[in-house]
Amino acid sequence: MKAEQSSHRKKILINISWLLLEHGVRLVTGVFSASILARVLGVEGYGMFNYILGLTLIFQSLSYINPAELMIPKLSNANSIERRKLMGNGFVIRLFFSLIAYACLLLFLAITDESFQFKLALILGLTILLNEAFAIITAYLQSQTIIKYRSRLVMFVDISKALVLISLYQLGVESIYTYAIVHVGQNLLIALGLLFIYRSVTKEGFFYFSLSESYHLIRQGLPFFIGIIFMIVFSRADIVFMRHLSDVTSLGLYASAIQLFNHAIVVAPILASSCAPLLVYKHQNLSVIKKNTLLLSAAMCVIGMLTAVALYYLAPILISVIFGDRFTNAIDMFQYLLIVLPLFFLNEGLNIYLIKMKLARFMIYKWLIVLTAAVIAYTHFIPIFNGLGAVIGYGIGYFLACLFSLCIIFFYQTSNEKQSHS
Repeated sequence: MKAEQSSHRKKILINISWLLLEHGVRLVTGVFSASILARVLGVEGYGMFNYILGLTLIFQSLSYINPAELMIPKLSNANSIERRKLMGNGFVIRLFFSLIAYACLLLFLAITDESFQFKLALILGLTILLNEAFAIITAYLQSQTIIKYRSRLVMFVDISKALVLISLYQLGVESIYTYAIVHVGQNLLIALGLLFIYRSVTKEGFFYFSLSESYHLIRQGLPFFIGIIFMIVFSRADIVFMRHLSDVTSLGLYASAIQLFNHAIVVAPILASSCAPLLVYKHQNLSVIKKNTLLLSAAMCVIGMLTAVALYYLAPILISVIFGDRFTNAIDMFQYLLIVLPLFFLNEGLNIYLIKMKLARFMIYKWLIVLTAAVIAYTHFIPIFNGLGAVIGYGIGYFLACLFSLCIIFFYQTSNEKQSHS
């Protein structure tokens, strides 16, 4: 029994190590790719490229109706027949809603934007059809703690993409559509690679569809789905409002600042997911769960503060080296964004309590409040302060997210607590 537990822990540690390595490679190649794109496309072109990417992610959230939070636990204990049903129905559900998401993206841009943005979305939006549907394989690999296969694939593709970008840059290619095709090609290679991995690991395909079973999975995924949509929309609403309430130059500068910020926060969810099983998820005593959640959250907040201080002083060098001299005016925006960094780390830690206690409906309330407040702030402040207005809205959102989670931890009584008091 002890040997089995030790083997299981070893697999988990190996899994986490591969995830950390993958994120490290993605961080380096992501910064490199951003550097090439910023220099080739310029401030305005870079801003527009990221605007379409942001919109794509928002509409892609419509395909998250069959989330990993639902599928990973089911797949972890499924036999071969159950696995085929889960994988097949999950893939069809995700692909169907991905098609709807892609159509909605194009319809939105046809109504709100110009032909240039529409054409760019025709290309970049194809990633919607590739990402979530094939990510059902990632869910399976996570359920079996064999994520190393996907990590190797992603690292190989990311490095290959970086080499392609170098070649295009050296050849003097400046077409934004060419770089959009490269971005789609990266996602296509990952999708095909995941298919190959699944066939190699399981020695089977997963084509299967049942309308009644799919409907059942959709209903089970709805509590997660609604909260995820609000969260994803909030995470990208800033750049959408910048596009429509500010000028193109400010959009490009803000896009570079938020891109660098997103690279800085990538370690937060890894820390939370790595520490949560040992510190929170394995415990059943509510007082211990709350205590450990708050301790972990406080530690993560401190890490966020230290990271923010270091990046504040490095900001002029980072902006200049990564994006070039044309993005110098983004330094102030990035430094203001760093005020939000500890709040982001704190929120990732506090989320663990909501997940542990299965308070899915509160996740919906939380992100709805956050999104509403951010939209109000964006509408008011962006026309006045441009990029700084987006930073204000973003900061208000994460402040409210942390405040909401703390109120739930301190003031909301779960059914178990009510029973113990009675």
